[in-house]
Parts: sequence; structure tokens; C-alpha cells
Amino acid sequence: MKLESEFVKLPLLFDAERLKEEIAQFSEDEWISHTTGFGGNLSIPLISLYGEFNDAMHGPMKPTPALERCEYVRQIITTFGEVFSRSRLMRLEPGFEVPPHVDINYHWFNRVRIHIPITTTEDVLFYCGDKYVHMAAGEAWIFNSWAEHTVKNNSDISRVHLVLDTTGSTRFWELVERGVWPFKAGRQPASEPIITLYEPNRPTHIRTETYNAPLVQSPGELEILIGALVRDIECLNASEEESKQAFLELTKDFVRAWREVWSEHGMKPTGWPLYHGLVKQADRAALTTSPELILESGIGVAQAFRSLVLSSAVNEEFAAQYLDKDEIPGTLEKTTRRFTAEQKQSQDSDEQTGQVARNTPCPCGSGERYKHCHGKIAKG
Repeated sequence: MKLESEFVKLPLLFDAERLKEEIAQFSEDEWISHTTGFGGNLSIPLISLYGEFNDAMHGPMKPTPALERCEYVRQIITTFGEVFSRSRLMRLEPGFEVPPHVDINYHWFNRVRIHIPITTTEDVLFYCGDKYVHMAAGEAWIFNSWAEHTVKNNSDISRVHLVLDTTGSTRFWELVERGVWPFKAGRQPASEPIITLYEPNRPTHIRTETYNAPLVQSPGELEILIGALVRDIECLNASEEESKQAFLELTKDFVRAWREVWSEHGMKPTGWPLYHGLVKQADRAALTTSPELILESGIGVAQAFRSLVLSSAVNEEFAAQYLDKDEIPGTLEKTTRRFTAEQKQSQDSDEQTGQVARNTPCPCGSGERYKHCHGKIAKG
């Protein structure tokens, strides 16, 4: 999510020693490699699609068996009281880094990541834009994922963070306002941190996302997403004015055409081919009309447009969540996510044969699903 400043430290403190005890129970075999293959980056899913060991961003999220083994982590999540999406324990090995990247995609547009350090030293630094901080054990931080960011572990121990993804309620953002904004002048004094200690046998309740991707984006949602890109483009150099205007005209035409189809078909399958046609047309046009436009974060406008808007504009695999059974085309049987044991078996089969599941994040790190990225390229 794009924030007003690079970092905010929330007015919260947690028991890092208790958290260390809970992560110590996991064996080396339970830490899985990062889906992009980044060296030294490992994780244990705590909230994931179906509560299984995967890295998917969309679909019904459930607690994993690993979270069930972490009583204090469940208490922390309950204390926030938010609806959480994909959440994990994330480990960065000594001498490694999280490569510099920018999170401009549909998932991250409305979600923020809470970092709660568990094992760390002052030699572990988190960079965002041209600023950096050390996040101390037991603190809670959020950051501007719209800017380029990286983490460097210059220590001799493994850095482990509890990371929780959420859109955040009004209560959460009021909490953010009371936090420490280290790089934002003129802020009100931060509140005294609330300390949450471990309580044996304390009841917990984990709220998780179910509806987090539309079957078809509405015209209004498209305008909001595109508007975020347009505001960034308006800050670019005047020398790029012609390309800027070309992109603005392209997106206006795209939304107008989308609204025409929406007004007749809405989310119904009769409109899907038309929507897909508009997505392909807009993707080609963005690459043609604005190839040299680069956002301040270093991401090309055409790439950002694809990741943020086009890649999640139509999601037939979620048809079962939005349509009646008799409205779902029979031809969709092999590609839609059915939310059944049969679909799970299909995914398990893909994993066993080494194939990349079509709806999982692309291993290249683009933030797009495989079917929209390298899976699409592979198909020619």
C-alpha cells in the first residue's frame, strides 16, 4: 500500500522471547524457499489459501496447521482484530538480502504488511526509498510498499519476522495515526505503546479474507486503480508530456469500453470474452504508446498498469463464489477454482509433477499470477 511516509512504527510491543520459543519448535524442513528462488529467503505460511502451504494472494484464506501450533501468535492476531490475508513467518539468512523490488499489484493496492521482528540485530536494516530503519524485536512496523524496498541481513544470525497482511479497519488506521512516523515532520506525538503479553489458554479468534478478488472488476474499481497510476504519472517530467497524454487517453478509452460491456453483461460469462479482448488490447496499447514512461519507483508505467489493473481484471476461477452453479459454463470446469477436494487434488498433482499451478504467483517475482505472466508467454 502507498503510505504518506516510508515507515511507521505502531504503538505496540510484543514479547519477542515468547515468540522465539514458538518459532523454535519448527524444524528446518518446515521452512520453505521463497517462490521466486531468492537465496536465503524462507517462510512458514500461517494464513494461506485453504490453510495449506502455498504463497497464493487471492482466494479463501484460512489458518494453517503451523499457526495452530503458535498460541501466542494467534493471540497477537486476535489482539489486532483485523481481517487478515496471506500471513507468514519470514526468515532471512545471515549475509543475504531481500532483493530490491516494488509491490505495485492488485493485492498490495489495498493491503499493508505488518512486520513484527522476532530474531534480529542492529545489523539488519530495512530500506524503503532513500530511507532505512532497524526494526527491533517485539516492535510492529508498516512501510510504503509502493516505493522500492529491500532488507539486508548483515548480521551472523537468521532474521525472523512475523508478517501479517491486512487492508486495515478504521480502528487500525487510527492506531497508525498514533504511531511513530520517523521521516514525517509535523506529526503529533506518538502514543505510549500498548504491551501485549502471552496469556496461557487465552481464547483466540482469527478473522481471514474470503472475498479478495473480483470475478470481474467494476468500472468504478478500474477508475480507482488507474487513478492511482495517473497521480504518479502527473509528477513525471514535462518532457514526457506526450507519452503521459497518450496513456491518459488510452486508459479513458479502456474504462469507457469496459463500462459499455459491464452495462450489458456485468459479471456474467457472456461478457468474459469481451473483457479479455479489452485487456489484451489495452496491454498492447500501453506497451506501444508509453514504453519510456517510468514511475518514480523505477517501474515502467506499462508494467504497473498490467500488474495493478489488467492482470486481475477478470478472474473466472472465482466464478463459484459469485455465480450460481447453473450460471457457470461447462467449459470452465477444467480452469475454474472449484473450492472442492477435486480442485485440491489437481493442485497437489501439479506440485508432485513439478508444474507451476496456473493461479499461483509467478516465480519470476512480478506479483502476477503465473497464467498471466510466464505461463502466458510459454503458451505463445
